[in-house]
Amino acid sequence: MTRLPLNLAALALAAALPAAAAVTVSFPSPTYSDIGPPGFEADSVKNDLARHIQELGAKYLAPNEDLWLEVIDVDLAGERTHGRYDLRVARGNSDFPRMTLRYKLSGARSASGQDDIGDSSYMWFPSRTRQPERLEFEKKMLEDWFKQRFARP
Repeated sequence: MTRLPLNLAALALAAALPAAAAVTVSFPSPTYSDIGPPGFEADSVKNDLARHIQELGAKYLAPNEDLWLEVIDVDLAGERTHGRYDLRVARGNSDFPRMTLRYKLSGARSASGQDDIGDSSYMWFPSRTRQPERLEFEKKMLEDWFKQRFARP
């Protein structure tokens, strides 16, 4: 039995597997409608949203498809309160989550465009967990859009 060096065996295995979909997310705007003050909080929100979008790509895109997605604007669910503690209060009125997304899909399918998405019914379906997940309304909205726009038939 011939043994390949470990790095050659890994390369052979990688070549045999279909390439995973690649998702590139960027936030090109210096300011957003409602993403938090510049600095740690805004960066944290951007990182959480980018990570979620990349997870959606792994779930819904075909191998060998590439998605470039620019988040043009973000308006998080709820309204920001300003006081001793900076809180976000969701009342279910006109404070629903919204985003403007520009995208380009290439590979087995190709598509491009810009969508304004929102979820005005975000308060109708409460979290199934005891502790709400951070950005749960925005993540649900993104998944609904992703399924509609990119899910394979």
